[in-house]
Amino acid sequence: MQSHPARDGRPLRLILLHGLASTPREFGFLQHPLRRQGVKLEAPEVAGYSAGSLAARPRWRDWVAAAGGTVEALARASDAPFMLGGLCTGAMLALAVAGARPLPGLRGLALMSPLFAYDGWGLPWWYRLRGIAYATGLAGRFSMAERTPYGLKNERMRQLIRQQLAAGETSLVGPARVPLSVVRESERLSRHARALLPGLRLPTLVQHAREDEVCSLASVQRALHAAPPSLVSLQVLEDSYHMIPADNDRHAVADRLAACLHSLGALGAPSPAAATRRDGPPAAFDASPVALA
Repeated sequence: MQSHPARDGRPLRLILLHGLASTPREFGFLQHPLRRQGVKLEAPEVAGYSAGSLAARPRWRDWVAAAGGTVEALARASDAPFMLGGLCTGAMLALAVAGARPLPGLRGLALMSPLFAYDGWGLPWWYRLRGIAYATGLAGRFSMAERTPYGLKNERMRQLIRQQLAAGETSLVGPARVPLSVVRESERLSRHARALLPGLRLPTLVQHAREDEVCSLASVQRALHAAPPSLVSLQVLEDSYHMIPADNDRHAVADRLAACLHSLGALGAPSPAAATRRDGPPAAFDASPVALA
């Protein structure tokens, strides 16, 4: 398939941040479909947040600082425009990074299964009692185990995850366990990200599964009501669970990401006024270099 660069000839870039305590392997199934459509995917690890470097005393503000430095370095390595996004907690991290600093070349956001709340149907029964562990300072002694369905509706993919976890690997969907203290910081990050939505000034593509077992579609819809409607496009996926880059809808996910990038690239450099425009349908994105307020 022929590659289609942006109107000015520069490549189209997508920088994605992986989920909580996981790895860039989460985006492995997107790499080739995006490349065939002329999109360069970059998925960095983040010190103190990624598996293998998770801080002993996690702090969500440290994650934002580390991710911001990493993304800024990638942005300055090329003058090509790019979209910034992420999966699950990585989507919250992308919102926070965009809100913390101006990033040269940033044209839009791509949020996949954004974790605005832990309220999906697949959470363990005891999770509603987590406040006790938080209040008593015992969160560090408990953890959330990866469990069926592993964020996947596709049974063949579930079997792959079982094999990876049985081998002691950090699987395609993340580690076998995540400390509850880390989960608590992700909740704090989600609250911060939701607070940024009213000041959204970037075109934002949101993709979320109707049957997401970690974060309900209803909570995503409620959160997005606070954002300028002309800047947000919510695409609902019908044949996946939480891990949409690897599940049954992964090709549609890649196609929508590429289409959004091509749309933004075809618009070229935006005018300053585009940052505050609120008219027009969400699909007709007004690309803007202005970060979240």
